[in-house]
Amino acid sequence: MKNIKLLVSDVDGVWTDGAFYYNEHGDSMRKFNTKDSYGVSLATIVGLPILILSGEDNLFVRKRMEKLGIQDVELGVENKLSALKQYCASSNISLSEVAYIGDDMNDLNLVDKVGFFASPCDAYYRIKNLSNLVLTSGGGMGAFREFVEEVLDGKGLLENAYHEYNTRK
Repeated sequence: MKNIKLLVSDVDGVWTDGAFYYNEHGDSMRKFNTKDSYGVSLATIVGLPILILSGEDNLFVRKRMEKLGIQDVELGVENKLSALKQYCASSNISLSEVAYIGDDMNDLNLVDKVGFFASPCDAYYRIKNLSNLVLTSGGGMGAFREFVEEVLDGKGLLENAYHEYNTRK
């Protein structure tokens, strides 16, 4: 974990429980958990960038990430590995310096390409079996925050990040 320089996350099944809610107009909505916003705060405190990669392109996801101050958001991505390679090349980061969290088959081609791969406890079983770490939290239940905490703990930065968070004015 010491060499991790980038956190990358899927959205549906990680930040959400994977369910889609539709209104009478056919618009879909997602439910997000505020616990994950603390993960964003902790990553920001230590200067660890976050990239969001999702196969879905949804206004609610864009708005949530914008509210949290996450600038690197790529939605509607068909090939996450290709998108991640492009991002890493432009940021001078190697795939081995990436920690990724995903939960289903569209994340599968990243499992053995990144330095660290985690999945929520309710991820698709094949993904869990191939993950470096299966989290105790499920998707939409603080999985992203737990992921960030695990990475920061592995880098020896977690306690200082919490201290910094709790002493900000």
